[in-house]
Amino acid sequence: MSIVSCIKVDQKSTNPEVVFKAVRKAMELARWEKYVKGKNLVLKVNVVWDTIYPSCTTTPMVIEGVLKVIKSSKIYRPEKITIADTDTAAIMRANISFKVQGIEELAKKYGATVVNLSHTEFRLVPFAQALVLHKLKISRVLLEADTIITMPVLKTHSYSSMTGALKNQWGCIHDLRHNFHMVLHQAIADVNNFFKGKITFALMDGLFGMEGKGPKTGSPRKVGYIFASPDRVALDTAASKVMGINPKTVKHITFAEQVGVGSMKAEIVGDKLPQFKFEQANQSNIVMATEMWLRHRGKWMEWLMFDAKSPFLLLLRWAAKIYYDLWYKLVGIKHVEKMMKTNYGIMWKERYLKSPTAF
Repeated sequence: MSIVSCIKVDQKSTNPEVVFKAVRKAMELARWEKYVKGKNLVLKVNVVWDTIYPSCTTTPMVIEGVLKVIKSSKIYRPEKITIADTDTAAIMRANISFKVQGIEELAKKYGATVVNLSHTEFRLVPFAQALVLHKLKISRVLLEADTIITMPVLKTHSYSSMTGALKNQWGCIHDLRHNFHMVLHQAIADVNNFFKGKITFALMDGLFGMEGKGPKTGSPRKVGYIFASPDRVALDTAASKVMGINPKTVKHITFAEQVGVGSMKAEIVGDKLPQFKFEQANQSNIVMATEMWLRHRGKWMEWLMFDAKSPFLLLLRWAAKIYYDLWYKLVGIKHVEKMMKTNYGIMWKERYLKSPTAF
């Protein structure tokens, strides 16, 4: 039975030290120093949107909390720390997101480097134990890491019900990974199984959570918890319960357990696991619904619209970006303004943003 730590963060203080303290406690209770080894450490964060949208991306407060814990350790001394994520099919640029979120400047402060994996060298790696991904296109940055700490956000997801410590590895595959959406749950299990020996610890950012049409156009809500575990399956099992989702209905969790990534049985330490009733992602936004409609037209349509050599793929990618940009300006910004008035939003503005008066 794996340990999952659950720590409630102060709901009123605007001092980021309360987040750092919670992150430290969550990591220590989950015995992080037992699992994080080697000189080359990668923090796989989620910067899936190159704009500020609380609940969509890993917050800089939580990232700084992890960096503080690592830098103050008397046992673990990495020579290199890389904070990494990749671009998305909807032309969301990770390198721009690192700047916008305040993560790039934060990394410099702690001697870490931010890397857009899409701009690195990729290798096609065979994986004999795969359910569906018998060859994976993976960045050398990840392949050469000694340890990867995955740092997801607590979110619902229109395709996979929820996204957490397992789904966060979707960003470890090249940015044309959308072509695996029809076998998404098995593919998530495969990529996590492939990295089983490298991704040895997970810390989930639950300051904000997303409900509804995630992982981008859902509604943010203030949650105020940090979760950590050496077992991604156990962590996602706990996280799904927090959101009011039966973990046995989340297929990538059960597939991941079946292939040996981890166990759905967990011992919760720290605070009591909170119980929320998140609005589920029972419907997709226009972009995701259109993609699924096209894919269900048959293999010829999938090839015509989504193959890397298709003349229509770039058009679809730009159409998706335009939709998300418009949605943000017309709908999303109202959510942002509300969340940035919370104590966690104030921390984010005042400590990490160059233009804190923007919200």
